[in-house]
Amino acid sequence: MTPRPPQPLAGKRVVEFSQFIAGPTAAQMLADFGAEIIKVEPPLGDGSRALPGGDHGSAYYRCFNTGKDSQVIDMGSDEGRAAFHKLLARADAMLCNVAPRALRKLGLDPDNLKRDYPNLVVTLISGFGQEDDRSCMDTIAQCESGFAWMNGNADGTPRVSTSWPVDFFSGHYAAMATAMALLDKGRSGGTIVDLSMMEVAAAMLLGPAAILAAEGSQLGQPSGNRDRASAPSGIYECADGHVYIYGGLDAYWAALNGEVGAPEAGAAERLARAEAFDGYVEAWTKPQTVEAVLETMARLRVPAGAVRQPPEALDRIRALRPGAGVTEGQGGQMVPAYPALFDGARIVRPVAPALGEPGVKTHRHQGSET
Repeated sequence: MTPRPPQPLAGKRVVEFSQFIAGPTAAQMLADFGAEIIKVEPPLGDGSRALPGGDHGSAYYRCFNTGKDSQVIDMGSDEGRAAFHKLLARADAMLCNVAPRALRKLGLDPDNLKRDYPNLVVTLISGFGQEDDRSCMDTIAQCESGFAWMNGNADGTPRVSTSWPVDFFSGHYAAMATAMALLDKGRSGGTIVDLSMMEVAAAMLLGPAAILAAEGSQLGQPSGNRDRASAPSGIYECADGHVYIYGGLDAYWAALNGEVGAPEAGAAERLARAEAFDGYVEAWTKPQTVEAVLETMARLRVPAGAVRQPPEALDRIRALRPGAGVTEGQGGQMVPAYPALFDGARIVRPVAPALGEPGVKTHRHQGSET
């Protein structure tokens, strides 16, 4: 039997009323596992359609909207709102990252949705929860949550990640919560899933630091590219580039220091004097090429990797196994690949739909890989 990815959400219809990253990512993941996604867009389209791209349009829109149908609805008109409510009446779930204040103006606040659609699973993504009207974006959540400080440079200046981690993690949590609610056999009636980006940031970006802060422990200062829990572990200059070496655990340091020749020191001392021990390591890496350092690390079984630019990195990822990284879709468009295999089979994502157009209906898959 030819393996195929699971489709547990087949037959479930989800209305996506969202834009940019968090909401679209959540709906995309539901589409991956069989759900029918009707993406409701304003007449000018999801705001991400206007962001930079190539010959096929915005890369941002195309990255997070595979596997959906697009339907244009003007929510500013009575006819548009009536059409939207008709969609909800035939849906199993609604997924939304519109701000709470705007939802109230549209009559789509949690109380009204619960009253009008008692069997609907409603997932609402916002910055601070549905009771708080403050605006929020990924980078605001990074700053307000403490992550930008914790992720700061070694000189103490804060630093945000430009890869939208709060949006991505919010989308993943929203997809998981929606799917679990839809598949819950013990559920009677609908449910309101209220997802806060701030809570997602605390859960996924602060991680252990959130526990330590709540317990009153002192957090270390920002450390830039240096690992916060072990030393020496960080990015080091080579003759032709940079490498990351995770050398801070005792077993790794014992092997690495045979090459580096630094003074003997226990884990606590190395962490307290991380800058000095980074200096010992970089004095060893700096005269060598990246590949020479990586060959030594492989021989010593010390985890390490080169700092690569995206084109080279993507080529290497695509060479790992068929369909990895990105795949070519209709019309030569590149589509982000689903990163897991199911008995060797990979979900194949169709291209994102044009504004107001249906997407690809069939859920194809690549067969077992050899």
